[in-house]
Amino acid sequence: MKISIKEYFIYYLYVFFKYLFLYTPNFILKPFLKLLAKIASKSSKKYQKIVHTNLELAFKDEMTKEQKDKILYQSYKSLLFNMYEFVENQVASKEKIFSKANIINENYVHDAIKKGKKIIFFTAHYGGWELALPYCALKFGTIAVVNRKMNNPLINDMYTKARNRNNIIMVDKKNAAKGMLKALKQNQHVAVVIDQHIAVGEEIDFFDQKVMATDSTARLALKFDAVLVPLFCVMNDFRDYTIKIEKLIDVSEYEFKTDNKIKELTQLQNSMIENQIRLKPEIWFWQHKRFKHKHGQLYSL
Repeated sequence: MKISIKEYFIYYLYVFFKYLFLYTPNFILKPFLKLLAKIASKSSKKYQKIVHTNLELAFKDEMTKEQKDKILYQSYKSLLFNMYEFVENQVASKEKIFSKANIINENYVHDAIKKGKKIIFFTAHYGGWELALPYCALKFGTIAVVNRKMNNPLINDMYTKARNRNNIIMVDKKNAAKGMLKALKQNQHVAVVIDQHIAVGEEIDFFDQKVMATDSTARLALKFDAVLVPLFCVMNDFRDYTIKIEKLIDVSEYEFKTDNKIKELTQLQNSMIENQIRLKPEIWFWQHKRFKHKHGQLYSL
């Protein structure tokens, strides 16, 4: 594959900032990232519009503009803190990764593994998702994670190697179904981030709005009699997280209320994500057009 000069430039620029961040003391880096979050929250009219639209659709009149502006900033801060985890985890030891979070209810997963159940983690762009996945892969065993390849092949290669050392196998989003099937057949776990807009899937309710959501986790769970594992990484502060594992959904024991099992499971997962967001909305990634399915026109400036 031929690599352009521009791709080399971006790669070496990324490497420069990577090591700059890694070797900058935390007492300097933390306020610097907060400053970047403040600048980002003030500078982009486009994302201000997206965030405020999402908050208005989700919470309606429950929040003032000042509260929404605060969440806008906090969401950027959470994103930048999370991106630091993405950078640091490329070189961090297993012990260092474990030191940055405590985990709640890990016994749920250990018990499911002992029973020989297939494990499918579902999560959201919430808090420290870039910490949650390597943490759980090192804790519970290899996880195949659905992800879109990065445009720059040099950065993508570096990213893939870093993920591999943390027991994570990258599954290209374009071949997600095939990759997840293969992983589960090989007794590996699977993880999918399911909270973004998708063109094809199931129409469900999310914050009392009709949205489209991926049904891939529901289909796989039913096919393999797997357990669906709700996984959330709550940001307490810079490099300080709590990883929460909620009560598992074992499809072999779950009492379905409708004949459409796929839709019901898809709704259940997204309702659990909504409940977590409501607990601490400022650490969700509000910058994506989650309600585009029915309200795409509202995001226009």
